[in-house]
Amino acid sequence: MRSVLIFNPQAGTADRIKDFLLHLTSGTRCELRPTGSAQDARRFAREAVEEGIDRLIVAGGDGTIGLAIEGIAPHFDRIELAVLPFGTGNDLARSLGFTPDQMEQAYEAAFGPHTVPIDIIRITEKEGVQHCINVANGGFGGRVALDVQSIDKRRWGPMAYWITSASRLVDLQPYEVRMELDGQHDEHISSFGVAIANGRFVGGGFPIAPQALLDDGWMDITVIPVLPTIELMVAGLNFTLNPQSEERIRTFRARRLRFDSTPEMPFSVDGEPIRHMSFTCETLPRVLRVVASKEAPGLSRTSAGSATESATKTATLPSAEEENDS
Repeated sequence: MRSVLIFNPQAGTADRIKDFLLHLTSGTRCELRPTGSAQDARRFAREAVEEGIDRLIVAGGDGTIGLAIEGIAPHFDRIELAVLPFGTGNDLARSLGFTPDQMEQAYEAAFGPHTVPIDIIRITEKEGVQHCINVANGGFGGRVALDVQSIDKRRWGPMAYWITSASRLVDLQPYEVRMELDGQHDEHISSFGVAIANGRFVGGGFPIAPQALLDDGWMDITVIPVLPTIELMVAGLNFTLNPQSEERIRTFRARRLRFDSTPEMPFSVDGEPIRHMSFTCETLPRVLRVVASKEAPGLSRTSAGSATESATKTATLPSAEEENDS
């Protein structure tokens, strides 16, 4: 198996690369490609696909992974993806069963046989097409996810997302959101923020879509309503502790979503910088094979536990184009 490792040599976690290299064996073919700029991740991923590399290993956070996904697109069936949780939030890695506390498992899995097919969300808007592997986070939620500090994540865990949000509540922008779900159901909601999720987590472990599965063919949509400040904080904390009991924060599921708002809502896609957009998005079911833990919380039990299944389906995985035509 030929593999390529993308990593940022200037990042604070770059020293972990040394530990990763200790897992290389004489039979392992792994090329190291250090990035000099953020866009290098996209370029190196595209080159890996063009060169016929079997597996792309990304050592970084959700933003780096998102750029690599854009480099792979739309040829998701031509390469596998492994993730080393070297970033700040590592939210996709959490759904796949890897955290910075489980680095040894991530190192070993990066060259292991256990891969599973997961969904990708394709977003089409006036600027073009982009792809989301974890979460597109809009409104105040996108701002908070980018602003949560590492020290707060260590101290408060998933609740750091809502604790950080307290400093943002004084200047919240309300939006009139319109969503068309699967061409059949329309929702009009006054909202402070919307998360369109493939994975479960944002902001370093906050479960923005606690029931989401990366391989179920659905996107999970969480809508934060316009509420008085104290009520919003209570709803957010309740949602953190027991999502099923909190009815004020609304959740939906869809395979295709048409979204717009007044004013136009700013979104952060896989941790990349926020910009305003209206769009249509749809799931591309099980188009990308990824390395995952057998205990991955963001996968269906069938996929998470079956290495045999992932090994036998590689040759038959449909391309993004084939999924669109079906």
